[in-house]
Amino acid sequence: MTELELTCALDRADDLVRRCASGEMQFGDFVSQYNNFFWAYALDGHEANPAEIALFAKLRHRIAPHEAVAQSILAKLCSDNDASKTAYLSEGRFGSQKALERLKEIAASIPGLSRDVVSDPTSVSGR
Repeated sequence: MTELELTCALDRADDLVRRCASGEMQFGDFVSQYNNFFWAYALDGHEANPAEIALFAKLRHRIAPHEAVAQSILAKLCSDNDASKTAYLSEGRFGSQKALERLKEIAASIPGLSRDVVSDPTSVSGR
């Protein structure tokens, strides 16, 4: 993967996070279009060659928010129906509403995103 390819992919993923956090996109649509971005691109480096490892290190500040989406949101997401069940709660699982709250926190860390967009509760549609 070239730097240009990765930068374009990161720009697209950043945009999806921003759009969902600001309410321009439904959470379900975000999950579908985001497509487990961090893992789909193997941004943890487990499939990377030496040049890609160096590229991932260079762009670590851009990759980090997407690692957080993968590990602190998508890995713990369950259906809204299951989110209230004791077995899921005891495992730290949660539904779309809590996932969206966490996504807003992560979105605020993405360079170029206005904190006002993600902190305005009126900007979120379709919970």
